[in-house]
Amino acid sequence: MDKKHSNRLVYNKHQASFLDLGDETAGIQKTDLRGFYMLFILITAFYIVISSFNKFYSVGYFVEDSFFWAMVKDGKFVAFVWPGAFLYAWLAFMLQLMILKGFPQRLATIFQHLTQSLMFMIASYLALSRNWGFSQSLYIMMLAFTHFMKMHSYTLVNRDLRREYLKNPKNTKYPANITMKNYFKFLITPALVYQIEYPQRQNFRAGYFFLKFLLLLVQCVCMYMIISENILPVVQNAKNISFLDMYARLVVPCVVLYNLGFLMIFEQILNMFAELSYFADREFYQHWWNCNGFEDFSRQWNRPVHLFLLNHVYLECINEFNWSPQTAKYVTFLFSALCHEMIVAILCRRIAPFLFGLMMFQIPLIVMNRVINKRDFGTYMFWIGIITGPALLLTCYAKV
Repeated sequence: MDKKHSNRLVYNKHQASFLDLGDETAGIQKTDLRGFYMLFILITAFYIVISSFNKFYSVGYFVEDSFFWAMVKDGKFVAFVWPGAFLYAWLAFMLQLMILKGFPQRLATIFQHLTQSLMFMIASYLALSRNWGFSQSLYIMMLAFTHFMKMHSYTLVNRDLRREYLKNPKNTKYPANITMKNYFKFLITPALVYQIEYPQRQNFRAGYFFLKFLLLLVQCVCMYMIISENILPVVQNAKNISFLDMYARLVVPCVVLYNLGFLMIFEQILNMFAELSYFADREFYQHWWNCNGFEDFSRQWNRPVHLFLLNHVYLECINEFNWSPQTAKYVTFLFSALCHEMIVAILCRRIAPFLFGLMMFQIPLIVMNRVINKRDFGTYMFWIGIITGPALLLTCYAKV
């Protein structure tokens, strides 16, 4: 494989995310299923209203607030974690400036890995030492992983650009791209693979941004109510109910929560950041709900992370270490599984590799799906996994 392949433009189109009701060019606007998606949004809104009134008539208040106060615990400190992570990520930019000044490559590599590892150490220490709840710990770990991937991509892409520059100085924009403005734009762009330039919109749509914020607010409230009313009471009573009883109570709330989380992150939050940064290539996901198995799902559900793993783990293994594509694929899958397990271990404050085991179990399912090679069978197996998996994991971790 040509090493130049790793430097291709990953983001090169002007496109809306498929389920974007605020953009007339979105795929959902061109299908006959648009009404069903709007129905789902209305159902979440009606659920909030009806559930609130039922709560008021039964116990005298609209919403359970104990979970809210747990979420905002240590709120002032947590609010400064994001700007802290943002400022810390500028160490990657400083490294590029030092390299331009003649900093040795071996020392640069050591600096890169030390600073990136230190970010995880700081995030893990804060999550474990400050007695935070689930939401604060998840928030800081997601920030750590997001900024790690941005720092890592910025370093590796500029390394490849520097190699091209040394071979042919007239054929690259490096090192003119090493500017504070360019790096700042990358940090606020909802992309995890660095490019010197991204496809750009020409204007900011205030109405579109407000719509995304409104949908995010509705979905956040719906998610809060599902957690506080349908999940937390069951988890907190885990010692007094059987495994199967707990699992049965969690299946429906967990799968609804899973899909709400997807919409919040990939349809609302990423599009809000895209609008702020004028980012135009908004394929944050593909049609994962139609995928034929977990192999397709891993490529289609979370495109920003998939593109990072493809360019900076899979292709890196092939181009830099001369590993076979099959070995690189296994290494990429293992790396992804370990990262997921690390997050869960921090959240649960214990090492119980149920998530890692479940991800490893996908391998024989992928092989079986290839052997059977039936589209509907693969889709059924995928959705059975999505419906049963989250509740099974939560039950296992709660029972440990």
